[in-house]
Amino acid sequence: MSTNFSDKARDNPLFATFPVAIFIHGVLLLGTGFMMPEPSPVRKGTLLDITLVNTQSEEAPKEADFIAESNQQGSGTLDEKKRISSASASDAPSLTNGDKTFRSEESAPEVLPKPKPKVLTTKGKTDKVIKKDVQDEEVKEPKVVRNDVSEKAEEIATLMAEMNREEQKYARRPRIHFVDSISAKSAVEARYIQNWAKKLERIGNINFPEEAIRLSLSGTLILNATLDRAGRVVEMQIDVSSGSRILDKAALRIVKLAAPYEPLPSEIRKKYDRLNITRSIVFHKENGKATFYTN
Repeated sequence: MSTNFSDKARDNPLFATFPVAIFIHGVLLLGTGFMMPEPSPVRKGTLLDITLVNTQSEEAPKEADFIAESNQQGSGTLDEKKRISSASASDAPSLTNGDKTFRSEESAPEVLPKPKPKVLTTKGKTDKVIKKDVQDEEVKEPKVVRNDVSEKAEEIATLMAEMNREEQKYARRPRIHFVDSISAKSAVEARYIQNWAKKLERIGNINFPEEAIRLSLSGTLILNATLDRAGRVVEMQIDVSSGSRILDKAALRIVKLAAPYEPLPSEIRKKYDRLNITRSIVFHKENGKATFYTN
């Protein structure tokens, strides 16, 4: 069987070229070197510094030091340009590649304290909010002022109405002229007072109180009586008591009994509506004789 295989191998041309192919492949494998590809250099990107601002200015700056999402006019006292940063450190992780280090910084938003009411300390957009609050207060304040004015006006109107009522009452009050035997200035007044006293004495002596005669009472009192234009008694009272209720009551009764008196003279009626007369009334009893008279 082996003899047959050898014969077939010699007759097959591929069998003759097999050693040559092995030799050529060996030369290629040993003569060719393998090298690791060099890494492509990392392209250094351009760094763009961006700053986040909390407020916005209406006017853009002529020369911007940093890039931000809105315009902001800078102010400060540093000579060098410093990027605005937060007081707290960034917690972003560092990315390393060989000897180069790339750090991503993310500025945390600054927590602003809650502004106190009515304290104008902000700039930018917050001005609009503050102006709105001020306008709201200005709108509310006139309402309070109008309420105060209306209340004051009502109070004044009430007082004026009360004063008008008092004036009307005073205007409707009768004009009273007060006289006595001493203060009678004109001859007309003196003559009228004299006639009034004579009639009162006459009625008093006729109606002298019997109880006062029986008890031998004597005394002096001051009485005032008010007469209207027709001479009628509209009011009377005891100003100074005699000390005896019997004599005081008798004096008031005698004044009523003597009414009406003469009408007021035309000279008095031109100026006054009533006449108030004040006189002293004397009850005197001596030697069994009772006397009633005025002073």
